[in-house]
Amino acid sequence: MLINFILIIVVILGAGMLLMRTITKKKEQKVEQEIEVDDKTYTLEKMTEFVKKRLDEITKINLYDIGLSEEELKRRKKKKYELKKALKGCTYGDVNDKKYVKELIYDLLLKEYGIDETNISKAIPFDIPSLLTDQDKFDILIYMYKKEFAYEALTQLIKKYNLATLKYISGETKPSYVITGEEISNIFEKEQLVLSFSDKLNVIVQRIYQHYKGYSSIDEVRDMNIDGVSRRCIWTSRIILITSSTNRWRLLRPSIRK
Repeated sequence: MLINFILIIVVILGAGMLLMRTITKKKEQKVEQEIEVDDKTYTLEKMTEFVKKRLDEITKINLYDIGLSEEELKRRKKKKYELKKALKGCTYGDVNDKKYVKELIYDLLLKEYGIDETNISKAIPFDIPSLLTDQDKFDILIYMYKKEFAYEALTQLIKKYNLATLKYISGETKPSYVITGEEISNIFEKEQLVLSFSDKLNVIVQRIYQHYKGYSSIDEVRDMNIDGVSRRCIWTSRIILITSSTNRWRLLRPSIRK
């Protein structure tokens, strides 16, 4: 009898511990599936898929099913509401909503996806300039200039290198206000930029964001204060992005790393 009683107690305790462990896991909201690491894991494409899936999970999860305390439930509901609002707002170009979503993407990649100093260059080859596309170089330049000049970054870049000049482009019969990929490459070489891990990750976050919720390759330049220089010339893609005084955008011959 005593042995049976002890066995019953052990079974009950074991079941209780298993139940508590299950509840704790749900409360912590950890990623259920393990990330399988292969040669493509840290590409922009794979990371974008991960971000889309996680944000979708966060916004659609039923908080009442995971055994939260009243205080934690309120906190999670508020966070869920703020994310939904930000995802909607950034679609319309709200810079504050854009910042909120990008900060969340940064945290997801760093804390859940496992991006680090070793694998970050698999997405964009930061340490091998010869492998960088013109778009990569432009994104890095704009990010680094934005750290110092905020939304005057593009203006400062154009002024410093006298980029607001008429140029003839192959295949065009008339000169245009353009910034070429060759100019961007030359500027990138002259700048000799040194990026920290955080800088690199922020560049990757921007690239993921702009193809997920942003305005593709023109996403960052849309936010720039460029009236003082011109709305005539902005580089992006293989060669140019031409704009007009009415802020209409026309992209020519795109060739970028997604």
